[in-house]
Amino acid sequence: MAGYLTAGVNCVTEIVVLERGIVMRIDMRAALAAAGILALTGTLARAADPAPIKDAPTKEGFPKFKIQEIATDLKIGYAVLIADINGDKKPDIVVVDQFRVVWYENPTWKVHTIIQGKTKPDNVCAAALDIDGDGQLDLVLGAAWKPFDTQNPGTLQWLRRGKSIDDEWTMYPIPCDEPTVHRVRAIDVDGDGKPEIVVVPLMGRESTAKANWADGRPTRVVAYKVPASDPEKPASWKPEVLSDSLHVAHNFCPASFSGHARKGTSILVGSYEGVSLVYPEGADKWTTTLIHPANQANPKSNRGASEIKQSAGSLGVIATIEPWHGNQVVVYTPGKSDPNKPFAYDRQVLDDHLRWGHAVWFADLDGDGTDELVIGVRDDPNPKLGDTFTERRGVRIYKAADPKGAKWERHVLEDGGVAVEDLTVADLNGDGKPDIVAVGRQTGNVRVYWNQGK
Repeated sequence: MAGYLTAGVNCVTEIVVLERGIVMRIDMRAALAAAGILALTGTLARAADPAPIKDAPTKEGFPKFKIQEIATDLKIGYAVLIADINGDKKPDIVVVDQFRVVWYENPTWKVHTIIQGKTKPDNVCAAALDIDGDGQLDLVLGAAWKPFDTQNPGTLQWLRRGKSIDDEWTMYPIPCDEPTVHRVRAIDVDGDGKPEIVVVPLMGRESTAKANWADGRPTRVVAYKVPASDPEKPASWKPEVLSDSLHVAHNFCPASFSGHARKGTSILVGSYEGVSLVYPEGADKWTTTLIHPANQANPKSNRGASEIKQSAGSLGVIATIEPWHGNQVVVYTPGKSDPNKPFAYDRQVLDDHLRWGHAVWFADLDGDGTDELVIGVRDDPNPKLGDTFTERRGVRIYKAADPKGAKWERHVLEDGGVAVEDLTVADLNGDGKPDIVAVGRQTGNVRVYWNQGK
């Protein structure tokens, strides 16, 4: 059980075995301290000079990870995505910063500016797809992020690459009437083989804090079909409302469910209502169904669910952060079939030792054919707010210890080094093993966790 805490990286491995409410923790801090490992310190590198790769300790039998910090100069790292920006067949890292959007070129991680100071702040979300059909990836960017301004619309725009990879990109507006634009993804919702742009705002128009954001208009899930011609013209873009019944949504993801009457991809949404499925039903008709109310312990405060993802593997698990911006990592496993409840799921809380969970991802990190759950935590524990745990902000991995997802093991990969606002998982170096990329809010950094295998 050897590991290192170097170059300012505060990584601690902890295993938590969870079985239907029974929690057993093995705190590795004490073990590491006793071994004299916790005394090492160092200095973080500048963004232009990525830090050397350092070890992140993990339990025997689970993949080892090495940490590399490639930037420390973000104002607020709102979002991160993986896309081959320069067309060299290598996945690059795109980061949405408060006042700019940048990409880091694989494998040197040289930073390139996509756009800076051209949008209404803050920039908050992005998706990559080829909009103009030239064979190069474009970006859709959500901006004018003001979380409590439910009167004025956010902005949506698409960005086209310049003649060279160092040129700033050209921005074209997409008409948007939704306030608090918060998340955007490219999803083929109509089943024609081409992705649409799907937008989920945080709050509905004219909702207020006085009513816990449940008055006014509900949050609208909106899709834009990419125009067949003239995408540069705002009039070419036509929004379609997929759902208008949820309140205070936070994130969404494509879903895998069968039995729909129409082709197209369904969408899972985390909101104050809980876990909802927005799915196509008949021609030009969308239905919103509540799968589970999630955490409704405080109906007049944050409730329901915020972050959400579905495993693409054999487990068929949905994972959430609960309540909204909450302290629980929750999984939903398929329950017993019931004709009156076509979407039956059993809820299981895996972890409640976090403050402000803010990212969820599934990936098969160890190559055993079953996805692991990766969680990002944004804030440190706050004893003044009643936190009695000591686990800090960072990255945690949960591994299903049985085929049905009834038992899980927790690995704390990063304990304090990144205030995770967003994370993603992709194989960055082509070795067949998924790597993790996280971006920080208060910490303002970008870190890559290189998967070394077992």
